[in-house]
Amino acid sequence: MLKYIPNFITSANLICGCIACVLATLNQFDAAFLMVLVGIFFDLFDGLLARLLNVTSKLGLQLDSLADLITSGFVPGIVVYQLFLRSGVIVSHFKLNLFNQDVIFSIAPIALIAFLIPLGAAFRLAKFNIRESKSSDFFGLPTPANSIFFCSLPLFIDNSSFLFISNYLKSAYVLIFITVFFVFLMNSNWRLFSFKNNLNLKFDTLIYPILLLFLSTPLLYYYSAAAFPIIIVIYLLLSATRNWILFQT
Repeated sequence: MLKYIPNFITSANLICGCIACVLATLNQFDAAFLMVLVGIFFDLFDGLLARLLNVTSKLGLQLDSLADLITSGFVPGIVVYQLFLRSGVIVSHFKLNLFNQDVIFSIAPIALIAFLIPLGAAFRLAKFNIRESKSSDFFGLPTPANSIFFCSLPLFIDNSSFLFISNYLKSAYVLIFITVFFVFLMNSNWRLFSFKNNLNLKFDTLIYPILLLFLSTPLLYYYSAAAFPIIIVIYLLLSATRNWILFQT
């Protein structure tokens, strides 16, 4: 029975992603983001529990990736599609006659760029499953971090404290750039520090997560969920700083 418990938790991640998809299509971005966070919590907890119970399996690995594809791939794709619609892109209506029945497709062609996110997440997860590296660092932006960034982006845009930036983020051109850039980050070989890397308690590995926590706490206190896009950017900048220091040494 114990071997099925991690898979139940992974399934809960998948269900959270499905609920978040529904909420995102209804423009209930705060509720969708909450479900994504709960799903990501399950995603972190299932692997830990599988290792503690010594019940890791190939089935669990594949199920975990499939759940991640929904929660950390498809959901942010829907959120960004909705942001494109809010930016004012043109919605085209296509009519197709099948078996004497008119089928109408109402789609914003430019907004379909948003679905590069689940496509990029699928490639990243597939590469992760076959990667043989033993490094505890991440290679490329993890899909949960990418999902947190995009799913909290509407909350950042709607926050009155960030109007000087959010007005730019309402542009379709900026959304295209951000989407393509983050899809590239997910599938790059850029090293980003992992919290798992700090079990050895060495200063040079502990300092970066501590800095991230130190800088994130006041942001979360003042801006709540709207702070998450900034936190992800800080994470990227800290990782870039660490990489530059390591390269110099």
